[in-house]
Amino acid sequence: MRILYVSPYPPARDGIGTYTHVLARAVRERGHEIAVVAARPDPAAPAEVVGALGGGGAASLRAAVARFRPDMVHVQFAVPAFGARSLAVARWLAAPGVPAVATLHEVSRDTALLRGPGRALYRRLARGCGRLIVHTRAARDTLGALGLDGKATVVPHFSAPPPPATGTAAALRARFGLGDARVLLAFGHVHVSKGLDDLVRAMATLPPATLDDVRVVVAGAVRRRHGPFRVFEARDHLHEATVRRLARRYGLRDRLVFTGYVPDGDIAAWFAAAEAVVLPYRDAEQSGVANLARAFGVPVIATTAGGLAELFEGSPWAVPPGAPDRLAAAITDFLATAPHAGDATRTPGTDLATVTARTIAVYEAVRGPLARTPGNRPDAP
Repeated sequence: MRILYVSPYPPARDGIGTYTHVLARAVRERGHEIAVVAARPDPAAPAEVVGALGGGGAASLRAAVARFRPDMVHVQFAVPAFGARSLAVARWLAAPGVPAVATLHEVSRDTALLRGPGRALYRRLARGCGRLIVHTRAARDTLGALGLDGKATVVPHFSAPPPPATGTAAALRARFGLGDARVLLAFGHVHVSKGLDDLVRAMATLPPATLDDVRVVVAGAVRRRHGPFRVFEARDHLHEATVRRLARRYGLRDRLVFTGYVPDGDIAAWFAAAEAVVLPYRDAEQSGVANLARAFGVPVIATTAGGLAELFEGSPWAVPPGAPDRLAAAITDFLATAPHAGDATRTPGTDLATVTARTIAVYEAVRGPLARTPGNRPDAP
């Protein structure tokens, strides 16, 4: 098959883009051809990127897609990933042409945040898709509330390491003045839903002796947004400022380390430096960070928000969201155990090979009854 991915894509700094890059590479290794229409143009894009939404005009994009002659279109969708281009993606999928599927990475969060317009957008997007892929049962339930559960397929987020490391844990410890401290890692984009304020409040209740050799490393930056969605970027910057103020108020400034954006080569090093990954999320669709932790074998202290409840069912370090006291108790319990104790194994079925095979099976199921003469979608943005 020739599969066209529509998604953010490296070198863009986007978790969905990284997901697509890893998945597309695995699909290609199974003998399929792949090409990508990126969410935004980038002169440094790799060779498989044949065009971008809004880059060079609709005619040139249609021509590039026509030259590739896809058998299947796979959109990796979340409103923050496409911003103002989200409607263009929905219009493209609604046009007759090549069979399509969409992986919905943040359907619960998007529809809760955008309410009626968000629900309408997802229903419109779904009309052009043979199947909708989600990563968790909670996300499937959200589709059910939208009347779309008949198209839903749950395919877990894969657990796969990032690109090879170019940095080391020792180098990071030296760069950020961590010494021999025990590192609790809060990794990924800084976002208001990720509960970093709850984490600071939890740390403030720990005994001073426990805090002496612990550092919380916030390894990531606020996600860049575009167009009218910059209001959400501003909200996340405000959240980061609030977290910093809380740390000053509780006397924890020297226990909280913000690294800013993490280059790909340092990702593995941060997980190697971490004694545990902390996910104090208030709400969550799923978590690529959690799957990275499992791929690296690092224990996770997490709330049971959204799909995290499924991922960490039965974990001794799973706590309700929005409960700093319970989070503090879980951290205390974890720190009292031997380093790297506990179950950090992968959830069955989340290895990359299994996820790739299940995704290809979705392509085949959709293409069977819906396949048409390969060609481009005439209304490609």
